[in-house]
Amino acid sequence: MVNDSVPDFGTFYTGLSALAGAGRFREALERATAAQPGYPEEQAILLHFQAAMAARLGEPQRALDLLQATLDAGNWYAPVFWESSDFAALRNLEEFQRLRKRSNRRRAEARAEARPELNVYLPEQAREPLPLLLALHGNLHNAARELGRWSGLLAHGWLVASAQSSQIAGPGRYVWTDRDKAERELKAHYDTLRDEYPIEAGHFVVGGFSMGAQTALALTLRGVLPADGFIAVAPGGPLLRAPDEIDALLTGPLPSGLRGVIMIGTRDEMLEEATSLAHKLERAGVPLRLLVYEGLGHDYPPDFAGRLPELIAFLVDG
Repeated sequence: MVNDSVPDFGTFYTGLSALAGAGRFREALERATAAQPGYPEEQAILLHFQAAMAARLGEPQRALDLLQATLDAGNWYAPVFWESSDFAALRNLEEFQRLRKRSNRRRAEARAEARPELNVYLPEQAREPLPLLLALHGNLHNAARELGRWSGLLAHGWLVASAQSSQIAGPGRYVWTDRDKAERELKAHYDTLRDEYPIEAGHFVVGGFSMGAQTALALTLRGVLPADGFIAVAPGGPLLRAPDEIDALLTGPLPSGLRGVIMIGTRDEMLEEATSLAHKLERAGVPLRLLVYEGLGHDYPPDFAGRLPELIAFLVDG
């Protein structure tokens, strides 16, 4: 988890990207280097960014050393990272190709071993039947990293299940990019939960962050996951940028009784899309709470844990 003294990583990285886009490569490199200790979970992304900026500045050896360091730390990258235009000057260097091949080998091994995971946590005071929350991590995150955001419900008698995609994008980093695969895996997870636990009727909620939020939204609206409510935290992804697809999704019959919560920050680049989606859901008859947080970037709201029981009550008790 990021230290409270530094901004959330999404906001910080957006600022870095803006500097790079403006050609201020030295400033971007220095800022990323100085910030590295504050974002230990983002080591791979920041080292790659620093290498890219060094390459842009005409410092190939520094760029290669940074790439060597990140691989030595156990990281690896998808092809798109290596094909970045930032590395144009390094493309034909033997050392760059050697590092890329090393990364590719590690990636192939990781993809061969990746499997969908479902971690299930019983409440402190178990009762039957059990209300169920299924939590979906954001892209480039993992189930363990975000579990703490949702696990407070255990003290309120809820079973909390944390799903992790099999689509691996880096060490400890998973994505929901292939929507068909995500649907198959999450449907299988729900079937497992339904078969193994006595789930309370009217008390099934799906929550998610970023691309996990988009996935939760899409699968609940389509009835693939027969949830009674959804919590979309900082929703993001291609669906939100496709208004025609959203309109088509909302024109069909929606699951009866479905309620929703959307939480978004004013500094989140998806604010406009998330707000538009919220209004469309309300017009389609979905009771909804849209919570907009002033000054928040692409992150969980600071009061998320404290508000979660109240939001859950809105979703399942009306």
